[in-house]
Amino acid sequence: MKKIKKLFSNYLFNILLVFSLTIFVLWFSLKDNFDEIVLLIKNIDHTYLLLLVIVVLAIQFFIGMALTLLTKISNPHYKLIHGIQNGLVASFFHGVTPGSSGGQVAQVYIFKKQNVDISDAASVLWMDFIIYQSTMVVVVFVLLITKLSYFMAYFSNLLILVILGFIISSGIIVSLWALVKFDKIYHFITTKGIEICHRLHLINDKQNTIDTLNKQLKRFDNETKKLKANKIVIIEVIICNIIRLLLYYSIPFICLKALGIDIKAIELVKVMAMSSYISMINCFIPIPGASGGTEATYVIMFSKIFGKVAASSSMLLWRFMSYYFVMIIGGLTFLYVKIVSSKK
Repeated sequence: MKKIKKLFSNYLFNILLVFSLTIFVLWFSLKDNFDEIVLLIKNIDHTYLLLLVIVVLAIQFFIGMALTLLTKISNPHYKLIHGIQNGLVASFFHGVTPGSSGGQVAQVYIFKKQNVDISDAASVLWMDFIIYQSTMVVVVFVLLITKLSYFMAYFSNLLILVILGFIISSGIIVSLWALVKFDKIYHFITTKGIEICHRLHLINDKQNTIDTLNKQLKRFDNETKKLKANKIVIIEVIICNIIRLLLYYSIPFICLKALGIDIKAIELVKVMAMSSYISMINCFIPIPGASGGTEATYVIMFSKIFGKVAASSSMLLWRFMSYYFVMIIGGLTFLYVKIVSSKK
């Protein structure tokens, strides 16, 4: 198990894994309808392609804006360009580590290069996590409820995965809040809960687990109080996150339009809901970037509505723009920040 963890902590291995899975996905997507898919991509509408690029870059802009607003609480002179750079680097490292585990570590490194104190950086990342996770849960819940009957009619076999993914995503923030607010829940987790996990060999060191939990809860409580003291900033960051999420979930719609697929504007919410469902299912795919499973889920879902050719071709465009394109920009940004900072 330790060897496997060490292997997946290697960035080069993860990049090669993503690359290998990409090759497989390309083969799987193109093998049955190669000519039709290539024809659709060759005849892509350049206006919608430009819109797609703008939307993807706008998402990164709002990620950077949110980070900037939060960082300015403790560092008033922090610049928007620094927030955007930080967000891009985070996107790169989220994409090359299992479960997006490397993003925040890279962000602390970039914050340090931008002359932000490590304690301030940790505070910003906690506040960003709290607001983003809470906003995402609400947005996905609204989309889930809005199109639940439609989803049950077409994708009832995937419904359990979507609901479980939503429970996991919302459970993180709800659990932290509940542990801070309710002493009885906290007492149960730190006594019986950890004891049960220890007996099941899910936890090796009980005391270390309790100490870590206490540390995280104290940080969560502190950052929650800090956010309450900066309500205008909270509202601004929530707006940034809502726009970011809605833009991200709308990317498949723009991809379908770019490829000339017959889809009406009224179907935008439906496509956004489907996109959010895919994000929920991704919770169960621990591979970097959820590669392989994400593409397969997209094709399965969109094929039922738009057909295999439209689903496969739009998936290729969607995946490249929402993942690989951002990864390339994020990787280049990381190299730029390293080079510039090393010259100072």
